[in-house]
Amino acid sequence: MQTLLFESAVRATLIATAVALVLWIMRIKTASVLHAVWASVVVLMLLLPAWVAWGPKAPLPVLPPDRTPVVALSLPPLPAGLADATPRTSPARQDGGYALPDAVTMIYFLGFGVLLFRLVIGTVRASRLKFCVAPITVGILHSRIVLPESAKNWPQAQLDAVLAHEGEHVRRRDPLFQWLALLNRAIFWFHPLAWWLERRLSGLAEEACDAAVIARGYDPREYSGYLLDLAKSVQRAGTRVSALGMAMPGIGLKHRIQQMLNHAPSPRISRKRMAIAASACAMLSAIFAAGTLVRAQSAARPVFEVASIRPSDAGPGSVRQIKPDGLTYMNRSLAEYILLAYGVESYQLTHGPAVSLAERYDIVAKAAGPVPESQVKLMLRSLLEDRFRLSVHRESKELPVYILTVAKGGPHFNKSEDDGPMGAAPKDGFFLYRRTSMAYLAGTLLSNLPSLRRPVLDRTELDGIYDFSLHLFDPDAAKSESDPKGDLVRQVDNGLTASLKDLGLKLESQRAPIEIVVIDHVEKPSEN
Repeated sequence: MQTLLFESAVRATLIATAVALVLWIMRIKTASVLHAVWASVVVLMLLLPAWVAWGPKAPLPVLPPDRTPVVALSLPPLPAGLADATPRTSPARQDGGYALPDAVTMIYFLGFGVLLFRLVIGTVRASRLKFCVAPITVGILHSRIVLPESAKNWPQAQLDAVLAHEGEHVRRRDPLFQWLALLNRAIFWFHPLAWWLERRLSGLAEEACDAAVIARGYDPREYSGYLLDLAKSVQRAGTRVSALGMAMPGIGLKHRIQQMLNHAPSPRISRKRMAIAASACAMLSAIFAAGTLVRAQSAARPVFEVASIRPSDAGPGSVRQIKPDGLTYMNRSLAEYILLAYGVESYQLTHGPAVSLAERYDIVAKAAGPVPESQVKLMLRSLLEDRFRLSVHRESKELPVYILTVAKGGPHFNKSEDDGPMGAAPKDGFFLYRRTSMAYLAGTLLSNLPSLRRPVLDRTELDGIYDFSLHLFDPDAAKSESDPKGDLVRQVDNGLTASLKDLGLKLESQRAPIEIVVIDHVEKPSEN
């Protein structure tokens, strides 16, 4: 939720800035036109969260090339019976409880709830309004004009001017756009743009109606006097209109009167200039709404000297070998190659329904000479992009995750004093970790424990290298033939929770932004 709203707010800011720049360049100052433009921005801002969440994205390759890939870790599998066990739905938290919303989320919904409540109350009052201090137009879908009791004693010229002003609000559907602006303000109450748009639309609506009244031949001085009299009547009443609607005194009264008395109408906007401005605003809005900044392809990315890609005809089993001068992969799916090339886990890969990644291929590729393993993976990325016409972009997506944190009382394990390699190995129901970081531990939990079914993020703030073990299951009980897979998964769930608790660690269920790789296009591989 936080990521979705933040990204929508940033895109809305870019759209509003672009629109303001176009209006300034095209010298558009007519109130009715400005109101239509900014009302469109409000509607677009309301739609942005849905578009960001579910709408299609267009990659914009403007970021610098990605030259530092993340190297995927290779870990030993669990004993037979656990690695292929059918996952069960895990609880919201491993300790059986439920994670409370964080403070930021609670504050957001508090602000949203207050403003939404005020909007509902104002809408209800508007629907029931019969008496008012100043003329007002109310009604979201079916607008109506409500006049004060004193209107019976107004001169006919004043009554006609007031009805002309409020009639313009009805014709232009200003109450509807005001309601949408207030709804937008409730959703994006944390964003100054939402507050500015609401006030800007109200002021422009009043200016546009004033201009329409003057255009009908009413005297600007007399009409300004009517507005001042109405404003004084509201002031004498010691209150303001609390219902949702377009009250005639409105906002920015001083500025409106000055405009009318100066009698300097805005220059006429030609159809050509209006078409250019509308097209520019629409194009920039579409770019900022649907565009996703991605890394440009590097022209200097290394490639293999020779490579062969063939559909695999092998049976069960596969070969995986990365050598100093290349790689040999046999009977592997296209999805596995993409995960290796881009250094991501399976939960970080997404694609459209027309993309199939299940086909298996044999890839044998050699470089001109010895290169680092990270370089080999960059070369594999180039190979996939060239032969499979693969194109991707990266974006952030909020996903359910487990957060690995330190429990109350601190960690119950010591820093490693060994000089051997880092790693983890299963042994008799245990996972033995040697010279292991907390980030590595978090990665192994997702890779080797299918019951988790979601990524684990390290938030322990422990930067050292440690030795410890996780007791996951009882090997003797795991040999039961009644329900070996189900029993084993449940044992691992319970064993992991207890073992982490013994180590002074815990898993908490949350949602967090995760970088994902989105496949935009892929084809069958070209000929060797």
